[in-house]
Amino acid sequence: MSRVQVQISIILVIALSFIPFAQHAVAPGNGAEKPLPVFTDITKPAGVAYKIICGDEVTEYLIDVNGEGAAFVDYNNDGYQDIYLVNGSSRKLEKAGHPPHDYLLRNNGDGTFTDVTKQAHLGDTAWSSGVAVGDYNNDGYLDLYVTNFGPNKLYRNNGDGTFTEVGEAAGVADPRWGFPKWSMGAAFGDYDNDGYLDLYVANFAKFNYQPELPPPSENSPCKMKAVPIACPPEKYEGEQDLLYHNNGDGTFTDVSGAAGITRKDPGRGFAVAFSDFDNDGDLDIYVANDSGPNFYYINNGNGKFSDASLSSGLAVDEFGNAQGSMGLTVGDFNNDGLMDVFVTNFVDQQNTLYQNQGDNLFLDRTTNFGLGMVGFHYSGWGTKLFDFDNDGWLDLFITNGHTMEQLEKHYPADPFAEPNYLLRNVRGKEFKDVSEATGIRKLPNKVGRGTAFGDFDNDGDIDILVINKNDIPTLWRNDGGNTNHWMVLRTEGTKSNRCGIGARVVVTAEGMRQTFEVRGSDSYLSSNDLRIHIGLGDLEQADLEIRWPSGRIDRYPHKAANQFYLAREAGPIMPDPLLSSAPSQHK
Repeated sequence: MSRVQVQISIILVIALSFIPFAQHAVAPGNGAEKPLPVFTDITKPAGVAYKIICGDEVTEYLIDVNGEGAAFVDYNNDGYQDIYLVNGSSRKLEKAGHPPHDYLLRNNGDGTFTDVTKQAHLGDTAWSSGVAVGDYNNDGYLDLYVTNFGPNKLYRNNGDGTFTEVGEAAGVADPRWGFPKWSMGAAFGDYDNDGYLDLYVANFAKFNYQPELPPPSENSPCKMKAVPIACPPEKYEGEQDLLYHNNGDGTFTDVSGAAGITRKDPGRGFAVAFSDFDNDGDLDIYVANDSGPNFYYINNGNGKFSDASLSSGLAVDEFGNAQGSMGLTVGDFNNDGLMDVFVTNFVDQQNTLYQNQGDNLFLDRTTNFGLGMVGFHYSGWGTKLFDFDNDGWLDLFITNGHTMEQLEKHYPADPFAEPNYLLRNVRGKEFKDVSEATGIRKLPNKVGRGTAFGDFDNDGDIDILVINKNDIPTLWRNDGGNTNHWMVLRTEGTKSNRCGIGARVVVTAEGMRQTFEVRGSDSYLSSNDLRIHIGLGDLEQADLEIRWPSGRIDRYPHKAANQFYLAREAGPIMPDPLLSSAPSQHK
């Protein structure tokens, strides 16, 4: 893009997105106004303060930039969300023979976590990126898929507190390309509705410390604002993404070519999400790519996908520009029954809100909703549409962090550590910045990357875990989101996949109608609490309708609020038997 085009785009963004962002101290409900929830940093007292490594102190190569993710996952079926922390590495540590390892932190049920990595037979020491969660063998225990620079790992949950690495045996470790495979985001989803979770892997760039792309120096071929930097993604060729079909016997088959996702122009994939965007009963695929158009694949229902990236409007922004996309989240932010998309992008590019119009058509509504300048000068990574205050509308969280520390030395206005944003959805009409009012800005800025979301303390509101580059994570406890009514639903498939990924839940009550999907992987390199969290505002009950991947529809009328439920396909809905104690209440 030329300098003139950049200047025109910036002018248009500023002109179209000039909507004031007031800090709201209260959240309007159906009746009296209530104070907004406040997020409290409990990283150290909770026992989550493990440093996550990505590169050395100086960013020398692209592999130092992207960071890592995390997952909320109840690996031991005790009803509490445990934490998996993905770790990277550095050349200094690798040379010394002391590579970092991933962590599994068991939730003790009292607001604290215990490191059980060794006991669980985990602790990958590869230069890892992300993690996806799903029960791929339908045994009732959630498994972990960890993406790496090099062979990926599939950790089968043995059901006794331990895992066994089966990536090679299952056929999902490494495609044996001539060039090293560098995987980033991954997602489980049953695209053919056969009752077994398939797996999509977003691969990034053909990186292997190429001598023609050296570390920053005065003679460096790569610069930003005339400052030498590590060579950016556009200097490297993209890599093919991979789609693995679950054979139902513990193995997978690479069907990328047969399914139609192998491309002549592979992207530099960062994030992927399965979702039924066209409401036809099967899962479509959206991929966020760095330095190039994003991909949208429509599921044809016969094992094949059609590339609708450009025709759908999801490939580029409203100005026709491909962006440097990192994170993505999917959800129905305006409660019209259609799944929308939000994508986080590189510095000096607006993040993008794509509103689903139906019939596989999306419109970039970023400026219409006042989001054009939100974080415009920052680099966005982890993100999520989620209802932090349980008022019935999906809000938006954005994690930021620059890619290069060199810029700040010359341009103080381009800091390496950047602020995160929490944006409150005002009834599907606009988003208001409540970062200050909810305590998000009380912490010093950090270099954020992957972000996971889940109710780790089972108090009825969603907490946030942010991975920070070369730093400890930030675990934010949501205090007060449960002052509005809520409902949490865990799904269990019988004919459908066991953990119910892909099930669609419609919630109705007194004129309110919300639509959710069971989905683990969105945000950035991360996996979220698989339970569906439903905000009900002042409503004390709601009707639930679940459309399972098998096609079966179950209906459950007049379910009481402030409860954790288990819905079993073709069976009853009941209080979740995994929760034996009443939820704690943080005020």
